[in-house]
Amino acid sequence: FAQVNFGAGYVNSADKTKVSGETTTTAVNGFYVGGGYSIPIVAGLKVTPGVYYNFLTKEDVASAGSLASVTGNLQEHYLNVPVSFSYGYELTPDFKVFAYAGPTLSVGLASKTKITGSALGVSADKTIDNYDEDYKYGRFDVLLGVGAGVDVLNCVRVNVGYDFGMLNRYTGDGDITRHRNQFTVGVAYLF
Repeated sequence: FAQVNFGAGYVNSADKTKVSGETTTTAVNGFYVGGGYSIPIVAGLKVTPGVYYNFLTKEDVASAGSLASVTGNLQEHYLNVPVSFSYGYELTPDFKVFAYAGPTLSVGLASKTKITGSALGVSADKTIDNYDEDYKYGRFDVLLGVGAGVDVLNCVRVNVGYDFGMLNRYTGDGDITRHRNQFTVGVAYLF
């Protein structure tokens, strides 16, 4: 039978940037919340479209003793629309295991970095819109994800997954690539 789920969980996003052959990875943490609608196709095979909101944040601090410091605080908001295909197997009437895979369209709603600096008792701050054309950071991505989970008592789902960013989010002309991958773990309530 068709089933609605609503859940939330932890997200660890890895932003990988490659410049002149050298790759750097920045980890950003946050959470997701949203829901989906599982539609049976045949036997244990289902398709589940959904809509999820992701919030990611990271803070970096650099200082020169007590004389000067700089803090960078990144916050990103995404709307994700996954369409996953899953196959599940019922081990007992109250316990089912499943694996899933599928694409997710990801749209960046906002990405801002607030930079605060202080030196010798004087401080200043500036907020940067990372989607501003000067920063060459694209809003759109297509993620390809895989994962697994369990359904318990036909009402609670625990799942873990990994999504690979397929599009280069660097929008400039240089020889630079920027991809976002993400690890998720969450809990959902099944209606």
